[in-house]
Amino acid sequence: MQAWYVVRTKTQLEDRAVWHLRNQGFDVYLPRYRKQVRHARKVQTVLRPLFPGYVFVNMDLRRQRWRAVNGTVGVISLVQFGSEPMPVPAEVVDAIRANEDEAGAISLAPQGLVTGDRVRVRDGALADYTALLEEISDEKRAVLLLELMGREVRVSAPLESLVKAS
Repeated sequence: MQAWYVVRTKTQLEDRAVWHLRNQGFDVYLPRYRKQVRHARKVQTVLRPLFPGYVFVNMDLRRQRWRAVNGTVGVISLVQFGSEPMPVPAEVVDAIRANEDEAGAISLAPQGLVTGDRVRVRDGALADYTALLEEISDEKRAVLLLELMGREVRVSAPLESLVKAS
């Protein structure tokens, strides 16, 4: 019976592990999100693993040579409890995939917020201010453009304190 399993990969080798697992005929899923990276005055948007160090593999333990996964380049091991891998409920993987956009990236923003939306800060020092959502970082924080004293100022706020402005 087909089921999803979690594979632990070596640090920053998720892509290599996915490539080698697919070459062996395994169905592999590596959920990713978009992150803006600043380097040398350039800003790039890159895809990063949603769960660093882990990928999902869909396989049938009775039909496929699942022990071969542990010997794959970039893989540390299947996540096991006892002598066999522990399956992940298909609903978990389906829920992650349901949040992907057309390019396959997961949105980290709550309530479907996207870059460029007008948002209202619900609590904290900036409560009831309205701002433009400029960026969503991977630390569960958002960078906002807030108009203060006649000019736009970049501020950071927790994602959970933002709601879409009406």
